[in-house]
Amino acid sequence: MQSRHGDRFNILQRAFNLYIRARGIYFHSEGANDMKGYCFLVNGDPVTARDTVYGILTDQGFTLTPIDEWSADAERGSQGKSILLGGFAGKKGRHVKLQIICRSGSEGFTFTLIPGTSGASGGLVGVSQADKIYADVYNAVGTAFKNAGVLISDNPLK
Repeated sequence: MQSRHGDRFNILQRAFNLYIRARGIYFHSEGANDMKGYCFLVNGDPVTARDTVYGILTDQGFTLTPIDEWSADAERGSQGKSILLGGFAGKKGRHVKLQIICRSGSEGFTFTLIPGTSGASGGLVGVSQADKIYADVYNAVGTAFKNAGVLISDNPLK
């Protein structure tokens, strides 16, 4: 049997969940964070496309660590700050990771961006901040490919 404090917490949590759903804000167990990454199919020069992705990530504050010639890990923010400050770490201080993988295929080159962190160390606010960071990256990459005229398709991974 739950205490009165636990009952109040559950009521507040349900009210908060209803509020964020009504506002179109999604967190870990629903909506945007169910996305497992994003996939871009492009044509043209794969080196230029890879360098475009890497440049966008660098411009957004990510540090790249090459895995091989066609893949890398990208990381930004402070893990310690995210853990200590939680949601107060802010979007700039939120620790997030991405893995970038490029593969050649019959239709072109596939760039897959896979999130490595959920932002859960910052609670619901941290998850929302991480989702926004990932969405900013996906939008910037998609826009760059579209503007360059090389984007064939882009799809979220589920």
